[in-house]
Amino acid sequence: MTLYNRLLKEKNRLGKIVPRSPKTNQELLDTGRWERGTKILTRRYEYGIDTLLDDMRREDHLDEIRDIERMRT
Repeated sequence: MTLYNRLLKEKNRLGKIVPRSPKTNQELLDTGRWERGTKILTRRYEYGIDTLLDDMRREDHLDEIRDIERMRT
């Protein structure tokens, strides 16, 4: 199993149990793991970059979006 698949599996697993406002130590740890996995997927594999760009469009950042060139691999 590749690193990408393991990160995706962990992100999906934690995404079902992580609360929006953690209160216990375990919830804080789970939230941290979910955020770290999401950050790695976004920065290294451009996972979810399309939704990020859509959010920017909704915020009227059209000039910035036109300047962004995605690397195609």
